[in-house]
Amino acid sequence: MEMWTMSRAEQSADDVAAAAAVEAQSLPIIDFAPFLDGNPDDRSATAHAIAQACRDTGFFYLMGHGVPSDLIDAMFAQSRAFYGLPIEERRSVRTDTDNVLGWAPPRDSDSLSRNTRLFHQYIVQLGVDAPNRWPPTLPDFAPTSERYLAAMHDLSLELLKAFAIGLGLPEATFAGAFRAPPSRLNLLYQPPLPSAAAGDVSNMVSHTDEGPITILAQGATGGLEVKRRDGSWIKASPIPHLFIINVGDVMMWWTNGRYLSNFHRVRNRSGVERYSIPYFCYPDPTVTVAPLTELLTNGEAPKYPAIRIADLLDNFRERQIRHAAG
Repeated sequence: MEMWTMSRAEQSADDVAAAAAVEAQSLPIIDFAPFLDGNPDDRSATAHAIAQACRDTGFFYLMGHGVPSDLIDAMFAQSRAFYGLPIEERRSVRTDTDNVLGWAPPRDSDSLSRNTRLFHQYIVQLGVDAPNRWPPTLPDFAPTSERYLAAMHDLSLELLKAFAIGLGLPEATFAGAFRAPPSRLNLLYQPPLPSAAAGDVSNMVSHTDEGPITILAQGATGGLEVKRRDGSWIKASPIPHLFIINVGDVMMWWTNGRYLSNFHRVRNRSGVERYSIPYFCYPDPTVTVAPLTELLTNGEAPKYPAIRIADLLDNFRERQIRHAAG
């Protein structure tokens, strides 16, 4: 059986060469309002449009999602405010080996290479044992983050219904796996790559996401690139107040490969700072994910072994502890 390790990374000369050759292209834009407000026919049509995007590239833009624009703007304002703080204040909420939530800066490096990690992240999580860290001088940071997390959780549950309907399954297929999800919000800050940086240098190397769904809000600066099935790369340029949704490994395992967890990376060569806010949806830690038996028809064999969500979370924590200790 095929099995990817967590946060699969792919680095090759072909990736670098392809990126320079592909012009900016748009991913599908899907209006989610008919699913949220429409009749059963509208919900079915929207779900099947989403399913097609999940099969083709695993990425699509989402409009009509119901998340207030002012909440999205407020979350970006808090992210910019945090990264504008003096370094001493940011250090007060830095991750450590006891608590991997909070600010995780990149490691210091004297040179840029293909393996350089050139991004900062501020990690906030639902349903955690260790408490979230909040910047003491930003009183609106915590309540804004909590409102945004709640909105992302609600949207993810609706998306999971659409994902199920698009597979020809009952809309509640995934609902029982998300009763107390440890989903994460990352406030990302990605400085511009130096103009002299080699072509194979990225802020984030080519990878896939672990969880079933990622809901990404992009700021005004582009840099996200998505790999197509033919191996070429396309640019997922920001569209104000629209989310980019992508399939992660867990959803690919659940659907036995019908939905594609696709490679993507960030290369900020704009000359200005880039802010983005991904929400990583996760099932409950007690859930074990394996290809759905309802999809294993006509003798189809499972392509992926079962995996415990608790193991994914443990691996994430171990990676963050190693980073904090380094």
